[in-house]
Amino acid sequence: MTPRSSTRTVIIAAGAALASVLPLMAITIDDSWLVPAAVAVAAVAASGFLMRRLGIPAVVVPVAQLAVLVLWLGVLFAGDVALLGFIPTTAWATRLVDVFGEGLDAITSYVQPIPVPRGISLMLVGGAGLVALLVDVVAVGLRRIALTGFPLATCYAVAASVTPGGLAWWWFVPPAAAFLALLISEGRSRIMAWGRAASPSAAHSGIPETDSLARNGRRVSAVALTAAILVPGVVPVLSEGVLDSGRGGSGGGGQTIRTDNPIVDLQQNLQRPENVDVLTYTSSVDEPQYIRTVALDIFDGQEWKTSERPVPDSVNSGLPWPQGLDVADPSTVDYTIDVTDNYSSRWLPLPYPPRAIEIEGDWRYHAETLDVVSPEDDVRSMTYQVTGLNIAPSVEALRSAGKPGDELDPLLQLPGDLPGIVTDLAAEVTQDASNDFARAAALQSWFRSDGGFIYDIESQPGHSSTALADFLTDRRGYCEQFAASMAIMARALGIPARVAVGFTGGDYQGDATYLVRAHDSHAWPELYFDGIGWVRFEPTPPSRTGRAPDWTFIPADDAPTDTSISSASPTPRPSASQPGVTPDDDVAGGGGSSGDGPSSPWSLAVLGLVLMVAFVSTPWLHSKVVRAWRWRQTEGEAPDPAAAAEAAWAEFREAVRDAGLRWNAADTPRSSARRLADEADLDDDTRAALADIVTATERARYAPQALAMPDLRSDAAVVRRGFARSMSLSTRVRAFLVPSRLRDAAAAASKAVADGYDWADASGERLRTALNRVLPGGARSRT
Repeated sequence: MTPRSSTRTVIIAAGAALASVLPLMAITIDDSWLVPAAVAVAAVAASGFLMRRLGIPAVVVPVAQLAVLVLWLGVLFAGDVALLGFIPTTAWATRLVDVFGEGLDAITSYVQPIPVPRGISLMLVGGAGLVALLVDVVAVGLRRIALTGFPLATCYAVAASVTPGGLAWWWFVPPAAAFLALLISEGRSRIMAWGRAASPSAAHSGIPETDSLARNGRRVSAVALTAAILVPGVVPVLSEGVLDSGRGGSGGGGQTIRTDNPIVDLQQNLQRPENVDVLTYTSSVDEPQYIRTVALDIFDGQEWKTSERPVPDSVNSGLPWPQGLDVADPSTVDYTIDVTDNYSSRWLPLPYPPRAIEIEGDWRYHAETLDVVSPEDDVRSMTYQVTGLNIAPSVEALRSAGKPGDELDPLLQLPGDLPGIVTDLAAEVTQDASNDFARAAALQSWFRSDGGFIYDIESQPGHSSTALADFLTDRRGYCEQFAASMAIMARALGIPARVAVGFTGGDYQGDATYLVRAHDSHAWPELYFDGIGWVRFEPTPPSRTGRAPDWTFIPADDAPTDTSISSASPTPRPSASQPGVTPDDDVAGGGGSSGDGPSSPWSLAVLGLVLMVAFVSTPWLHSKVVRAWRWRQTEGEAPDPAAAAEAAWAEFREAVRDAGLRWNAADTPRSSARRLADEADLDDDTRAALADIVTATERARYAPQALAMPDLRSDAAVVRRGFARSMSLSTRVRAFLVPSRLRDAAAAASKAVADGYDWADASGERLRTALNRVLPGGARSRT
């Protein structure tokens, strides 16, 4: 490799490494890490280039590059404990290890999109530097450009794996274009080794004549990159359930539900074609119970998410008393929960509030929410026992709740740019309410019935400030928007609120056992009332959830009731998968949704079969339509015998090519017909019809006047059927799927694309020539 090509490869490799890191921007909240990452890439590339120029042994170069990268990380994250800001010390090394540990902990705590504390930033910057090191070693040191595809794809693969639904297509472009740039650079370097140019067109660059090679390379690259981006978007893909259909035991269909960000995964689980089993639970009171996975207590204007939560204590040491609950000796309920192997999560599904949990593994609780999470274990296929409190507050107790303490202030925070429609509607809906409970009940009633909302699982997902403003305007959405909107409006009214994500009660299986499936996935708001704690409300319309909890209704007669908190079991709720009949006092609207649930798997299968048949039949139907259109052009008030003859000849030619026989355009009509009739072993009737077509074609082409033959179209059909009978089964299938008409269209399209590339190449050459004439000295002065 010449010095010039080596320098070029180093620069392109560094640029490629930096471009490959860009997809990580899709999973981070801010991009403050990108500039330090660019410096890390440049430092790795520059140090490798310099050491190779100095003749340092090749095995030492990557070690030195790694040292440079670590020094840069030390400047960023441990500069205050280093000598002169960059010379390592013991405290410097300790700091880097601690920051790296913070990054590992943060990875297990955050979901996409993630904030960028210093631990995450160190991993991002260090990861970019490692990618640059690998690309530099492979591309420059080993000169194995093709192998750079693996490190260049790493960051995209990481970002795509943690993003529900995958990344947008444009994030694939930077690493793919970077890889192509490296491949083109390598080809250019290899060609330069052939010697200097002799032709004028190559004199601009000083390399050998490579116009055709470069042109073909650019075309292949453009087609490959375009296909890689467009094909996945237009071709149906197989879901994990299709590829993993053998997993799972209890009739769940085997599709694994993985919970990374519970509220983001919500719609995906509700729309699954197969309503897979998630868990079963047995209750000592034989009543259905909402099963909560996690409580989201932060709203940043874009999404509800969990706060930063230290979870130092194991559930084995016991759980704390529920936040805000002030009641003596409430009754308890015992649960046994069996999670299927269809469900994967680090969050433990639990009834709220739990008091004790018996489970294997390292499971830790968050005191304020009583969420339980594991830093390393998975709940899949686990069985555990839970003792929970059976709390059913009375209406009067909720009415008389005192003002929440200052420790609840974070649960009132809202972004400053909250759309005015949210606060305006909250004030309007609750204008007649005199206390927080009345305001909460008014909001619930408005969402469930009075506001005219429609439950629609096909609605656009999302619960950002803008999305919720659209939801409140359009009055159509599913539980994510209902829960998020009521929680935000409650906060705007001064009521601490959060969003819980989990499952509705499931279907009764007998023997005090309930089955929870994927379509039971749900979200609901929890509002805080002093002395009672966190109370579940249900704003999602009854068409989805059935009857709301009894404690959320204001009695019609407004009669005083017992102010104590009842330990009675909550009112049974129908399952999400089979809501059942909703009580009359809770159906005053909000139902009537066409989006009440996913379509039946059988209907989807039939639809898929119809679409597949339509897709496969499209080429054959296209050929049939073209033939009909061609014959129609020959008809009318003044039929054209010459056009009819050419239409018949064209149909004959397509029948021959569909049969897999050789067509020679140089043969005369008569010689072609004679040869092909023998090769296809046509019968006498078909030969006679073919003779009529030949006669009409010869008269149309060579005689002063074409011969009108009224049966020419039927003759063409006879000939087409005759050649079809000569085909083997495989040839028939090919003719059906890829008829000659389709191959001709593809060839024409390919020629049009090639002509477009030729025009672009010629335009570039003309532009360079024009610039050489206009600019002082031009390119010739540099050769």
